Amino acid sequence: MIINPGRETFVHFPSSVLGNKYTLTVFLPEDAVPLSKRYPVVYLLGAGPKEAQQAQQFLLNNKALVVGINFEEADYQNRAKIVEFISRELVPYIDTNYLTFTDDSARFIAAKGKSAALTALELFAKPNLFGGVALASSADAVETMVLPAGNVRVFVTGNQTELAVAQKKLEWLGLTYGEDFAMLYAPSSAGLFDGLDFAYLYAADADVSLRSLKASANKTVLPLKGEDAALLTVTARLNNGRRYAYVPVSLRMSPPYLDWNPLRGELTALSGAEPGKVQIRGGVDKTDFKLKIKLKKQ
Repeated sequence: MIINPGRETFVHFPSSVLGNKYTLTVFLPEDAVPLSKRYPVVYLLGAGPKEAQQAQQFLLNNKALVVGINFEEADYQNRAKIVEFISRELVPYIDTNYLTFTDDSARFIAAKGKSAALTALELFAKPNLFGGVALASSADAVETMVLPAGNVRVFVTGNQTELAVAQKKLEWLGLTYGEDFAMLYAPSSAGLFDGLDFAYLYAADADVSLRSLKASANKTVLPLKGEDAALLTVTARLNNGRRYAYVPVSLRMSPPYLDWNPLRGELTALSGAEPGKVQIRGGVDKTDFKLKIKLKKQ
């Protein structure tokens, strides 16, 4: 074990499931242990000592215990063993040796990339283990999501296609934007901690209820013919004032002269459309947005 201010690093952490080839790093919300009080816990797949600077910056703003295991991409081929290690060995070890809230509502799993996300989602599906999951640049991994019983919180970062796939799946599972899930655009180059919005994951339901939606387009006029498209962006504002990305699965058009492709975020004119203004509406429940696109002859 290597002790540094604000973290403990266990080189060759012993495991009856995985052996002792991995490094476990526990990033502390205080300078040293024993901790003075209990904290929620985030398990971050792929994090290790090299993320120490990002971890310390994260802990300046978020009072939590962060547990990182330095898995590499090839390690996720042994997904079943990783799931067994974390659920049966690591979580009990952390709860025994550190002051943590042991209720699953204060325990979260986070991952970046499709392989890590698939592993995180398998852990998330286990009952009474994790209350929330954060997925960064996870491609279409969310399509495999199975929800555990009880309240959950899901946070997704990624590109347009990744967010569109996530919102469709999460809504299909019956989750509500804001109270159950939120999303944010982020490049694939973003770091592990960039995709971890702990303030959202650990917030009270009342604070993250959806308050408003605002839509904008990079073009307000489209030709009737041609390949021009308008990029639609929708911003969700929650009760606590924080803003996130919202990707509507479908839109209401009047008259129905535009096609909406959420995977690309594009609005295009349909064949046979006539000149004039198209009113676009979307949203959820009583939280609605609207904007207009003008179609014109070339």
